[in-house]
Amino acid sequence: MMYRVLILFLLLCGNLAAQMTNDPWVSSQLQKIQWEKTFKGVLADYHPVTIILASDHKMVAGYFIHEGDQRRHRLIGDWSTTDRFQLQEWDEHDKLSGYLTGIITHDLVQMDWMSADQSRIFHVRAFPSSLIRIKNFKSVAEIIDINSSPKVMISVQKMDYGLVSGIAVRYGHYSRFEGYCLDGTCSIWNTVIQNPGGAPIRVQMRQKDAGSYRVTFNGTDYTGVIRSVTPMTVRQFDGSTGFMDLAFPQFSGKTFDTWRSRWIEKIWADGIQHLNIMSREERAGRLIHRSSGWIEILDESDQFVSGLVTYINPGATRREPFLWLKKEDLFLTQEDWLATPEDIRKGSAMALRHAGKMEDDVFRQWVQQTGYVFGLPTHAGILMVTEFSMVYGDDLRLIPPADSKELIRKKYWKYFGW
Repeated sequence: MMYRVLILFLLLCGNLAAQMTNDPWVSSQLQKIQWEKTFKGVLADYHPVTIILASDHKMVAGYFIHEGDQRRHRLIGDWSTTDRFQLQEWDEHDKLSGYLTGIITHDLVQMDWMSADQSRIFHVRAFPSSLIRIKNFKSVAEIIDINSSPKVMISVQKMDYGLVSGIAVRYGHYSRFEGYCLDGTCSIWNTVIQNPGGAPIRVQMRQKDAGSYRVTFNGTDYTGVIRSVTPMTVRQFDGSTGFMDLAFPQFSGKTFDTWRSRWIEKIWADGIQHLNIMSREERAGRLIHRSSGWIEILDESDQFVSGLVTYINPGATRREPFLWLKKEDLFLTQEDWLATPEDIRKGSAMALRHAGKMEDDVFRQWVQQTGYVFGLPTHAGILMVTEFSMVYGDDLRLIPPADSKELIRKKYWKYFGW
């Protein structure tokens, strides 16, 4: 069996090499091919792309393929001994359509795509196709409790294309993170957690079994217990001028499905109509429209799930917190659990006091001006959240249970253990 696998692997490598060697355009740009690689990843976080590159160690040539419509753009540039590359992108009409600049190594592409007129920039992140088996990967959301000192809670979404994103809670401080998978099932993944009291914490997660991880913080190992696992769905629409997506957990509750449909269907229909109109007008360029949405879990137990939905349309951002009581299958909005309408302003004032001094003065001014307009119940108290900004992102601040009790209707305290 081992020899059969080895022979198939060698045949596959030979076929890939032959495809690049026999490609007329690549052959015209290069002499003898010394290096080649196929990467699969995403443009602008979710839009799937394939990058095929070959080199004679003098020049690089290959293709940048949009998986949605299979548009194939040519890439050309100089070979770099420092792994930092600058490639030109040419479309099917031999017109310069953009530039790719950044890092290309044997196991990672991390670049910025910029339109030819330099008016649009999107991040590109991709990994070797042999490393991330996208078709076999199932996106999930996990809540992980880590027995470090101090204890750390991680809410992570393992998304397709080998990417992870989420929120880490340490000393009551909430920080967002993103990272990447190191194997085809994303049982091994890396990230960095911001640490307000010192240097960032390098993290490696190695899943031992269905219920636990071996967690390495800056070289020290801990045990991580998986509190919950929820399958994820990514809903996508890909047109000739742009795309939309919505990432959400598959909760097994009718009230959640009803709420999600009520909340998102009108936005989704409007977005598709907008893209179709733009397509009929035959506007030049691609990705001139970008809509993205995500539903993230902030805390979860056997009794409840609290989370936040965010959806971005051009010129507008919509955001709403939710609380799902599992056993009762009740889906509550912020107005349902607040004691009075005035309490969100009280919570905002408390959160601003807890925020203290921020190193980034511009971000601090934005937070003070925006205020905290959402409150989410958790085990540790009320989590106050700002609106989402494409420039600043958001800010999350925790109010301890002693102060949180006056903001939340008493009949809900039992669900959070207050």
